[in-house]
Amino acid sequence: MTLSANELVFDPLLTINDSQQGRQLVELYFQAENSPDNTFNTITSMNTSGVFDNNVFYTAVYYRILHNIAVAKSDLDAASQSAEKLFEYGQSQQLDWILAEGLTLKGILAARQGESKQAFDYIEQAIVICESIHYERLLARALNTRGILHSRNLDYEASLSDYQKAISLLDESNQHHFLGRIYSNISVVYSRLKDWQNAIEYNQKAAELLLKDDNISYELLVVLYSNASNLMLQVNDIAAATDFSHKSTVAARQSDNVQLIVNALWTEAELLLQQQQMSQAEPIILECLSLAHEALDPLASKQCLYGLSEVRFSQKNYEQATEYANQLLLDFEDINNQDWLLKTHQLLAQIYQETAQYPEALAHLTTYYEGTQRQLFDKREKQIYELQVKFDAQLQDEKIALLTAENNLKAATLEKKELQEKLWVLVFSGLTIGIALLIHRYTSNKKRISTLRSTNKNLYIQSNKDPLTGLYNRRFVNNFVEHNITKTGVEYYSVLILDCDLFKKINDTHGHDAGDEVLMACATRLQNRIRANDVLARWGGEEFLILLALESDELQQHILERFNQVIADTPVEYSGHSLKVTISIGATKPILSSELVQHWQHYLTLADSALYQAKSHGRNCAFIDGAIIEAS
Repeated sequence: MTLSANELVFDPLLTINDSQQGRQLVELYFQAENSPDNTFNTITSMNTSGVFDNNVFYTAVYYRILHNIAVAKSDLDAASQSAEKLFEYGQSQQLDWILAEGLTLKGILAARQGESKQAFDYIEQAIVICESIHYERLLARALNTRGILHSRNLDYEASLSDYQKAISLLDESNQHHFLGRIYSNISVVYSRLKDWQNAIEYNQKAAELLLKDDNISYELLVVLYSNASNLMLQVNDIAAATDFSHKSTVAARQSDNVQLIVNALWTEAELLLQQQQMSQAEPIILECLSLAHEALDPLASKQCLYGLSEVRFSQKNYEQATEYANQLLLDFEDINNQDWLLKTHQLLAQIYQETAQYPEALAHLTTYYEGTQRQLFDKREKQIYELQVKFDAQLQDEKIALLTAENNLKAATLEKKELQEKLWVLVFSGLTIGIALLIHRYTSNKKRISTLRSTNKNLYIQSNKDPLTGLYNRRFVNNFVEHNITKTGVEYYSVLILDCDLFKKINDTHGHDAGDEVLMACATRLQNRIRANDVLARWGGEEFLILLALESDELQQHILERFNQVIADTPVEYSGHSLKVTISIGATKPILSSELVQHWQHYLTLADSALYQAKSHGRNCAFIDGAIIEAS
């Protein structure tokens, strides 16, 4: 045992390290990854001789070692069976630490198979148990896995937070092996944010730690070399990128591990694809595809198929390129990998543009750019984006102010003329023709003043209302929060972002006119549902925003359910079709009006994150800061 924060820290490997057989088990635990066959023979012999009988620690570590052996040999079925046996053993012995081990293994396997929702569920349960019993080594492993899941879902801020928490639990002096893995994962996050300097720095830190170990695993070598190759490519050091890619492939083939070979082949192929060396990339991709079905991670085969689609596109084989890419859309959506989903939309946009199918190209390009915008989780990029939005809004304000000032000046000039003409009427009251002319001019000027006033009103409507739905727009809401929300007398608001589910499918199937009809129907139904103090706006695309006025700091679930129901209960009729429409809702907990003014962008981010969780949960539901509300 060791002490941390005045609490006893639990670790079964430390517990069994006091005996000779226990130390042998610990050694086997760490060597299973590099020597799976020798480890299996030894552990089987120990089990046959009865070493593990009536010792829960030995038995649990035995199942754990079997799992490590199966993973090293890419035997997914055996790995799953070992994880399940470990979990069931924990249930039979009613020992939380064994349950946490089993849940963590099941979560990691689910993540590798692309089952992100199931993986999150297992890992969250494991984290709660580890925190309660101070099992810090396993807690760090579970946090690292959750960080990977957050990264796949593009929630990079949450991902980095989990990685940092895991690092704080580790002691570099004796756990540099796992610490190196986490640094490598942090490097991946920064590379996705295109922060190449930090990405390279953390990859180097990972290498420094991992290479301290004389028995570094092939898996980590492949990861380090592959990441280094990608990073060198991004800073345009092709020679270094090629060298690292070659080292990755050599290490993978030496391991005889199918998963590692597939990963290394994809790194090599991706490097060639980005240099437009399609003929050299094709045989590597085909080899990658021939092996990918044996790999644990389903992402591997999908990446290789993406590469083949790129190759076919370059060869002008548009039919096959389109077929592969459309299949990938379904596959990446099925495993909820947003990063690759967006890449595939971009590729399809290029294919359709090349084949002069411009409506399809525009649809995929729009999806790509809208999705890319949502990836702005890096604070620096997000600030740049917010500054750009603010600049655009200020520019629009200045234009309106100039037009208003110009109209006011014209109105003042006309009013002055109006007074002068009245005097002329008095002076020349006896002259009928003159009077008639002046009356005519006076009437004309009044019409011009009325037209100017109408122009000002139209300018206000154009800048604050959405032309399609007639709802307020983003500019109005931002201005309302900044200047007027504290004047309404409403103490609390909840920020709701509502998104039409599968809206792109409606556009693709029935056309954009059908999409417009759906948006107008949703706007009308939501408008009829809100109250006098609520604010409803079209936030952009298929998204709406509601500032929901509340009398207390509680948000009742049934309120959000009504918004789900008012959309889902009645189909939208269009050209003889009944279109089933649902919405997903992300909501914040009730916020004081004054707090909303000070931290508006922060609460928008929370609502958007909650919306993403609602989407991931299966759509047609609401998510409030951690609480799922199913639509009735």
